[in-house]
Amino acid sequence: MKKQVLLKDLKPGMTLAQALISPEGDLLMGAGTMLTVFVIALLQDPAYMTDVLPNGIGMDEMTLCVDVPVRAERVPVEDIAPVRSDGDKRKPPDPAQDSLLDSEYVQTYDMVMAQLEKMFNSQTISRGIDLDAIGQLIADRHLERLCDGARAVAQLHNMNRDGNYLLHHSLHCAILAGLMGRWLHWPQEYRARLILAGLLHDVGKLRIAKDILEKPSRLSRQELEIVHRHPTYSVEILTKSGLGSEADLMAGVLQHHERGDGSGYPSRLKKEMISPFGKILALIDVYDSMTSNRVYAHKTSPFHVFDHLTADMMAGKLDAEYGVLFIKKVCHALTGTWVRLKGGEKAKIIYIDQSRTNSLPIVETTEGKFYDLAHDSKAKIMEMLTMSEALLS
Repeated sequence: MKKQVLLKDLKPGMTLAQALISPEGDLLMGAGTMLTVFVIALLQDPAYMTDVLPNGIGMDEMTLCVDVPVRAERVPVEDIAPVRSDGDKRKPPDPAQDSLLDSEYVQTYDMVMAQLEKMFNSQTISRGIDLDAIGQLIADRHLERLCDGARAVAQLHNMNRDGNYLLHHSLHCAILAGLMGRWLHWPQEYRARLILAGLLHDVGKLRIAKDILEKPSRLSRQELEIVHRHPTYSVEILTKSGLGSEADLMAGVLQHHERGDGSGYPSRLKKEMISPFGKILALIDVYDSMTSNRVYAHKTSPFHVFDHLTADMMAGKLDAEYGVLFIKKVCHALTGTWVRLKGGEKAKIIYIDQSRTNSLPIVETTEGKFYDLAHDSKAKIMEMLTMSEALLS
């Protein structure tokens, strides 16, 4: 039975009937989350609920829409093992019972991928990108719909990334760029150019031989020099396509491998010389690359990538202002996703501290064990799981 319940009256055994979404569109807790004593304590914590309290409403007046089993109201809050309506102990989380993928989102993603396959082909090298196709892609607003802050990050991790890495990476970077533009409150037109820059930043790789791009072993110095030309190749292709006058877009594409300390390429630019688009795409490119399976490297945990990005910010390589925002927003969007822990256990992220950018999550395993990864040195996230990986026994 669904009903509105005051925060102070929440009891174990209830489940959230509606997802908790911040005003900026971030998913804080998913619909269907079982209210354990631990979860209720989070929901009754003012620091956690600040982002979702409506204007003028205090903690004592805040209600949540929950499903209330018949016996849930008689379960004492002190009971660490909440009771279901059938009287049995609560079952631990099960990926088979989660709505891991949004069918509408996946359908839109596949539609855009099909359009990209037509745009990113051998003709692109000689003729340039089809501007009419780009215009149609933007006009259809499919890309914009993929940049939905409440679900985009989780969906990117839940979907399989099999097939053409370049296409998946390009689309992921476009989506993450759109999210950054939204998180920065940029005007729609400026945000649209950042999305397009994310989509096209690696198009120059079409001019590089596959045996180099997909080489599983370490590249030779000569091969590395060839790969380092891809930002320049991208600019050449986009100029041929008629996008040369789009200064912000072109700067971002050319500069996404530049670093603030002058160690990047192709021009070894330093901090003040790198454009906002270049600084943002640098963050996005690293994040998606490291969290994806590549021929030469297995995907790694986003939380490991956050550490990597933070270290580069501290070293002056990546922009700290954009980086802190990116890490905070992406980190918090991972609530509800599934991970593999060191040792092979599967677990669901149920909470991430909203007050810190480098927070490690609290997870619950399929065996019903809770781990606070910030304080339990024995537990560590090794990788995010796609839906199909989460469902595998």
